[in-house]
Amino acid sequence: MDSEKLLEWLVNEKKMGIRSAKDVLSRCGRVYRMLGVDFIDGNTLESLLKNEDFMACSMFIKSQLKRAVSLYLEFKALTKNE
Repeated sequence: MDSEKLLEWLVNEKKMGIRSAKDVLSRCGRVYRMLGVDFIDGNTLESLLKNEDFMACSMFIKSQLKRAVSLYLEFKALTKNE
């Protein structure tokens, strides 16, 4: 994951504060650890929904993790075309 570019994109394009953008990066890291993967792709959300650790999380945490994955996938789709 290109953390610096993602952070910059979140701040500049999504108009997030630096702290919120760093929280998204942290949540992406949590998803990596939770699933034992090295990357986030189109199957990540489905994998999360089947993961026991994810299922044990509160609705608030689940929402944050899914949002982080969605933002990352949006970022990857946009930067893929560059």
